[in-house]
Amino acid sequence: MTGPVIMMDNPTKTYQVKNGRILNKFDGHEAMIQAVDKILKTERFVYPIYDNQYGNDFFELFGKSFDYATVEVERMVKEAVLADDRVLTVTVDDIEILNRNILRVHGSCTTVYGDIKIESEVSVNDS
Repeated sequence: MTGPVIMMDNPTKTYQVKNGRILNKFDGHEAMIQAVDKILKTERFVYPIYDNQYGNDFFELFGKSFDYATVEVERMVKEAVLADDRVLTVTVDDIEILNRNILRVHGSCTTVYGDIKIESEVSVNDS
């Protein structure tokens, strides 16, 4: 006779990278901060090691007007980060125009490991 099957989640182990160097492995909240940051810095559909749900579509905003970009960047941030099943909610608090080329997005997300601040810069044109 066998007992009930107990399923346990595997920890979210990843490499801790600081100043371009791998220091050790870690998991939990700190690993999740790194995961969200990496999602927001990785262009989707470019790197074959990632599936088509990983990364962001910010490149689609290049050459668009700031009016269009400020509306779309909120959707894109939410879509990119929520693709990770450890993320429960995403909130964009502010979209700031840094200069004629760059938007900065401020917000937060709630994950299974706790809340994480989001900050990302998005280029809209090169002129």
